[in-house]
Amino acid sequence: MLFDLDGTLLDAVAAHHRVFARVLAAFAITFDDETFRRHYSPNWYAFYERMGLRRDDWPEADRLWLQFYAEEAPAARDGADEVLAAVRASGRRIGLVTAGDRSRVERDLTRSGWERLFEVVVCAGDVPERKPHPAPLLHGLDRLGVSPAEAVYVGDSVDDVQMGNAAGVITLALLGGFSPREALEREAPRGLLESLRELGGLL
Repeated sequence: MLFDLDGTLLDAVAAHHRVFARVLAAFAITFDDETFRRHYSPNWYAFYERMGLRRDDWPEADRLWLQFYAEEAPAARDGADEVLAAVRASGRRIGLVTAGDRSRVERDLTRSGWERLFEVVVCAGDVPERKPHPAPLLHGLDRLGVSPAEAVYVGDSVDDVQMGNAAGVITLALLGGFSPREALEREAPRGLLESLRELGGLL
């Protein structure tokens, strides 16, 4: 079983909103909650492009994002610790596939007490392609030695569902993250979860 991080295991929507608002303000670009929801992508370059940020400014935006995010500490979503422990106790292989920068992701995992939990952690840059391309997830599956037909991926965004479906895994969409219910339903995940605790009954 593989998981997304931000918005799925971490309650990170508000933190990301604050950080992106500060980054974009540095380039005189403003946005509101509706614009954030409409344009958000875990592939932050796709997000920058949708927000009209010049490509030449992306490296500086990346630097600012990591600088500002260092001031944030999003908490685990309700049920995350219990579900992760249950997956490990069931004997299933467990991995993380996230679009986050590895240094930031490792800091979040350590802060959450999850640094030794995942057998595989796939981050931005581990493969050339980014979500929603299936390559990051397929890379994680390959490292776990698990075929797509045997795998489950849990994410909270449209890009997560698109990636999981394209990779041929059972894809579950968690509500309350970066994408609204209607947008997730349009991507036809195998199931919608109101809470991570619902996974316990599926193990």
